[in-house]
Amino acid sequence: MSQGAIFGFGCVIFFIVGTGAFLFAMMTVREAADRERGINR
Repeated sequence: MSQGAIFGFGCVIFFIVGTGAFLFAMMTVREAADRERGINR
């Protein structure tokens, strides 16, 4: 594989992992906020 292909593949993997981590952080923050307000769903 050429360096460009390896770099592109790495960018895609990094983007997917970053998006997943961001969504997980948003869910954690929302759950903590709901718990502080006393909202149980």
